[in-house]
Amino acid sequence: MEAIHLLTLTTAFIIFAAIFRRRTSSHPGRNPTTIRISDASIARVALIDHADAFSNRPMPPFPTGRPITHSISSLPYGPRWRAVRSNLTTGILQRSRLGILATLKREAAETLVTNLSSHAGGDVVLRDFIHGAVFALVARQCFGDGIDERDMSSMLQTQKDFLESSFTKVRPQEVSSWLTRILRSWRQSPRRDGIFDRVDQVFIPPVVAARRRESQHGNDGGFRSHLDSLLELQVPNEDHEHTLRQLRDEEVAFLCWEFLGGGTLSALTCLEWMIAHLAVEPEIQNKLNREVADAQLKGTMAYDELTLPYLHAVVLESLRLHPPTPFAVRHMHIDDSIAAALGKSSVIIPPGGAAVSFVLGDIGRDGKVWMNPDEFIPERFMEGGEGKGVSLVPGPNKEIKMMPFGGGRRRCPGVVMGMSHIKCFLAELVYAFQWMSPADGGESDFVAVDGFRKMMKTPLRVRITPRSPT
Repeated sequence: MEAIHLLTLTTAFIIFAAIFRRRTSSHPGRNPTTIRISDASIARVALIDHADAFSNRPMPPFPTGRPITHSISSLPYGPRWRAVRSNLTTGILQRSRLGILATLKREAAETLVTNLSSHAGGDVVLRDFIHGAVFALVARQCFGDGIDERDMSSMLQTQKDFLESSFTKVRPQEVSSWLTRILRSWRQSPRRDGIFDRVDQVFIPPVVAARRRESQHGNDGGFRSHLDSLLELQVPNEDHEHTLRQLRDEEVAFLCWEFLGGGTLSALTCLEWMIAHLAVEPEIQNKLNREVADAQLKGTMAYDELTLPYLHAVVLESLRLHPPTPFAVRHMHIDDSIAAALGKSSVIIPPGGAAVSFVLGDIGRDGKVWMNPDEFIPERFMEGGEGKGVSLVPGPNKEIKMMPFGGGRRRCPGVVMGMSHIKCFLAELVYAFQWMSPADGGESDFVAVDGFRKMMKTPLRVRITPRSPT
């Protein structure tokens, strides 16, 4: 087995070296174009076996002209990044908090069902309904009770403007410059003007108000929000070595904006794709409904962590086909281990390293790994299927077959919480309604558009019919 494993790694590096040489040698002395990787074995070698070399993301200045350095996504790997990310993962995203959030999730899902009920029997464009419901839940996690409806509405609109302004169609041969094309499209969008100024305007006042309340009243021992944790957090001071400082208001505001975006948009993307598939696959939808209805009847619908196997399989299959983010982009720096591995292949290594784009959709549709990779078959994740036991977060001892939330040190930190939210909303929607193609005979458009999220190009329109209680 060790020999086979070594052969696999050697083969992966040879392929990786060939791609690297082809992408970089044609322009010696210049910044290399992005290396495009669609092979899961190469992704594992890079992100898991050589995590140190792939611990940063290339993040050019946004169209405002200012670099974004306040977010977990863009901070360079180091003490400040570890402090901010650890605060998130050991606090608000900790698995033990799922029970605390169970009531909030159930209420949010039931509110979504109520809002959709007035359209039952007809067609509905689903995206805005889901967006508003998921956003309200994540905003409560972020701000607790310290946010009013006007502020929440402004935050939601800012997020929608950012999302819509980032959409651009990317052809496979253009993946190497996907971020450049997104930003170019953004510059041409009337929605992008002053987007980060608006983030400051909308998010900083609630941060200032929360800081004032904390100084006057302290922590009342109630629900601890993400904002509460950020106000208490101390990070390494970049100006004075070996000292700590509190986050500034603008840093807290941007981290809240990032939390709302990450927590909302992945769930929105996944739910829209799943409902689209269920609307054209009635047998799969009915099988899922029976599982959820049986759990409701038995009183085993545990909203802290739904463990229904077919529900889990449906979600995994959607994530395999439609990862929320189209690419995981890293900046690869050259260390001794990579230089040694690539040097034997006469690879020209640029001094500054290279940008590497892992194409998540291609990795999840690899025909060498998956049977009928372009078909929606949740059963592949059930007992006996080729996806049984597949991990959403690839680890050192796990083969990568799909990585919808990225991998390595910069993987999405909110996988557990996000999956919990997605399952809760999907279970309620399938239990309450039957989902079908529109009454006029139109079919769902499964064409994707790549921006900062991989959305359906045409917002999903479906016909909904109330289901009779079991």
